[in-house]
Amino acid sequence: MEEDYRQLREGWLAGDRDREHALHLLFLAWMHWADPSFVTGMPDDARAVELWHEVFAHFGGEHSSDAEFLHVAGLMAHLFPWVLGDEPAWAAAAEHMKARSLQFRPEGFTPDSFEGRGDFGDYFAHQARVAPTHR
Repeated sequence: MEEDYRQLREGWLAGDRDREHALHLLFLAWMHWADPSFVTGMPDDARAVELWHEVFAHFGGEHSSDAEFLHVAGLMAHLFPWVLGDEPAWAAAAEHMKARSLQFRPEGFTPDSFEGRGDFGDYFAHQARVAPTHR
């Protein structure tokens, strides 16, 4: 994970805004606080939260029209709103993103939506299996 994060972060800083790369970077930046380093193998990165916010803004934030981004960012914000800033504001944003995601993709996301997409895909495929999108 750390090597992927380092490469994606360097690419981002060099101007790489490929959608798939950005989704993976959003996830890997988030993993710096979502799981402990003994699980992820990633050392602390003081810039990870700032980088997460940069990628989040790149997609248009909670007003994005990208259903998948809204789904994954909404889940991240739902699980750890206090890391992102004002906890009540981020908890509300998470709910808003979930609702917007379902506006654009009413059927939600299945594990198949994420299969074969590396650590990002493995994580969100698992989430889709244990907590399927509720309508």
